[in-house]
Order: sequence, then C-alpha cells, then structure tokens
Amino acid sequence: MISKNKYDYIICGGGISGLLLSHALISDNFFDEKKVLLIEKDNKVNNDKTLSFWDNKKNILDKIADKIWENAEFRDTKFSNSFNLSPYKYKMVRSDRFYSFMKRKINKAANFEYLNATVKSISNEKDSNVVETSEGNFDCSIVFSSIYEPAKYNFDKYPLIKQHFLGWVIETDDVLFDDNKIRFMDFSIDQHKEIRFMYLLPFEKNKALFEYTFFGGEVMDDTDYEVEIKKYLNKEGIKKYKIVEKEKGVIPMTCYPFFNDNKDNFIKIGTAGGWTKPSTGYTVKNSIDKIQIILQCLKSNKPLSKLQFKNRFWYYDVLFLDVLIHSKGNGSKVFSDLFRNNDPLSLFKFLGEETNIFEEIKIFLSVNIMTFVKSLIKRISNISI
Repeated sequence: MISKNKYDYIICGGGISGLLLSHALISDNFFDEKKVLLIEKDNKVNNDKTLSFWDNKKNILDKIADKIWENAEFRDTKFSNSFNLSPYKYKMVRSDRFYSFMKRKINKAANFEYLNATVKSISNEKDSNVVETSEGNFDCSIVFSSIYEPAKYNFDKYPLIKQHFLGWVIETDDVLFDDNKIRFMDFSIDQHKEIRFMYLLPFEKNKALFEYTFFGGEVMDDTDYEVEIKKYLNKEGIKKYKIVEKEKGVIPMTCYPFFNDNKDNFIKIGTAGGWTKPSTGYTVKNSIDKIQIILQCLKSNKPLSKLQFKNRFWYYDVLFLDVLIHSKGNGSKVFSDLFRNNDPLSLFKFLGEETNIFEEIKIFLSVNIMTFVKSLIKRISNISI
C-alpha cells in the first residue's frame, strides 16, 4: 500500500539509473530514515537489454554479472587488433537479472516503496514537488527523474545522433567462439555511406550475441538489420545456428546539457540527465560514478543545482560528435585511426575519462587532427560551446 504522506525523495523511472540510485541509497546508512518512493510504469521483468561496460575496479554489479571478459578485438577492412584489456575487464549483465536483483533490495528496505504507475507530470516549486501519476499525486522534497523527453528540447546547437541496433543471440552445434574475447567493433562490414559496425559478445563457445549497430541515420525495419546479421554470419562461416533471443534499442548520443534543468530539489538522472557517454552510448559506469557524486552532495547538504557534470571530456565529445555528423560516410576511419595508432588500453582509459591532458593530446594527434580543428573553429565562429 502506497502511503499518502510526503516523501523525502521520489525517483521517477525504474530503469538502469533509477534502480542504481535506489540501490545506492539503500546501501548507505545515512539515508535509512529517508522515505523514498520509486515509480515505474513497466513491470521490468524481461531481458529487454544487455547492460555492458568496462572498468578496472569492483562495483555493485560484479556479483550479478553474467559474463566478464579479459580480451577484446577491433577490426576494419584493412586492420585487426586483438588485445588484453588488463587492468580493465569488460562486463555484461542481463537486464532481467539486474531488475530482479534490484527489486529484491528495494522490497527488503523498510524506507522504500515501489509504485507501478505512469508519471503524468512533475510540478516543481521552490520548497516541494508534486508528482502526478495514474495512481494519484505524491509530494516530496526532492525528485530524481530519468524520464527522457527529447521532444521538449531543441538539438540544433547540440545535435542528436541515434545509436540504433538489433542483435541476435545464437547457439551453434559446433564450438565456434573464443568466449574470453569480445569483438568490440568490426567496421569491415559495408558502411553504406554511414557508420555501421558489428558488435560480438561470446557468452559460451557455442553461444554469442551478434549486434548490428549504427551511429546515426534513421531506425530501420527489423528485417533490414537481420539481413545484415545473416550476411555477417555467412561471412564468418557460421551456417547452422539457432536464434534463442533478440534485442534491439535506440540510444541517444548528444552533448545537450540536460543538467541545466537541475535544481536544488529536482535532478535529471540517466539518459535524461545526460549520463549517456555522448561519444560511445555507454551509460552504466557513468551512472554508478555520478550517483556517488549526488550522494555526497546530499550528505554534505551541497546545492544540487550546481551539478553540471561538464568537464573537458564533455567538450571533447562535442567535437567528436560534430566530426561524426559531418564525416560523409567516413566516420569509421576515425575509429580505425584511433585503434591503429594508439595502445587500445589508452583509448579505453580515454573513453572512461581517466586520462591526463598529455595522454589526450597524443590521442588527438593520432587521427586527422584537422577534422577536429575545423569542428572547433566552426563552433567558436558560429555558436559558443
């Protein structure tokens, strides 16, 4: 039964970021006396996505990780590189396992309540918030919202690239896969004047996810992706297989400063808050890191409105997306140059926002630097970043 009393915190959205935030609050004794309501419209029981990320330290998802890899591979038409990821590891969690694990934590927490409802509106006032839902209205001191509403924003200044994909999990009778090595990106496929690659996660020696992925362009019919997956499997010599699962999705890649909507009692989280890494589309690790910053602000009573999450890597991503948008079908060359001319581990470190300025200069000098300079000049001359 949902209480009609005022809550300290309401979390709107029980996706990745909302559940990670819930877990973080439950795990910190400081928040034991805070009344928290989590609102989610869907049941969240199916495996609707694969949560993948890399890091070099333990985190809360390690105990439910379905697979952890120590090696990776990059390919294009002229170049292939296999490498060990140490000190990093590439981790994958099935979303159904993630949802189940997080819900058990929430159900055991005396100060948490879970409401299956649709959020209709959020009224934000200086001293309080009212969240209107299909199951009634609820008051709280602070709202954390992961509700992504792109139609409300103008992306002219900060363009939006859609990362869209469809994947098959297949099983084969024969042993075909190296189950300790992911294929991070394979640009050897036909680019069709766009940016396309195949992503491969081998779960077992006879079971793997093949995901056909785009950076940019419009979402296609499922059959269009599936035709390309069939072509790739055929090229790999995989003739006999059984499709056991499918997944598809669209991830927004943009540097739009959603965090400008943050107030002392209203915070955007997840993709809605700009937590998706603009240059890669990865969200999980960013969410874990940013949630810890939010918790520190809550515990030290620092103003949440100051949470901008805008550092030099954000500026790099602005330029990188500009280059991809204006690449005229040559965007894959940027990635190929990066992996051909750098130690792959330095790239993972860079994409994880862990490098220093000297390491970053070296990486930028490894590609056609003029494309980035032109993008920077255009930004400076036309609009301020």
